[in-house]
Amino acid sequence: MAERDRPLSYNTTGSPGMATGGMGDILTGVCAGLLGQGLSLYDAARLGAWLCGRAAEIAIFDGYQSEQSLLPRDVLDHLGTAFNEIVT
Repeated sequence: MAERDRPLSYNTTGSPGMATGGMGDILTGVCAGLLGQGLSLYDAARLGAWLCGRAAEIAIFDGYQSEQSLLPRDVLDHLGTAFNEIVT
């Protein structure tokens, strides 16, 4: 993510399995929800990307899905766990 006068950010979470229809809709919804909670566009984009990527990693690494079978629903199912990682 980039914004003038802000540090360049890149996301280190996620999986190639996220390259499927509907993942962008999940990311958009998460970012919109974060915006609604008062985060800036810059921070909502950074946090939303990290959360969705981490939720996908959890779904894969915990044995629920593989990169080949990952669906947007799997990311939704693990968003709570991803949020808990930043809260604790």
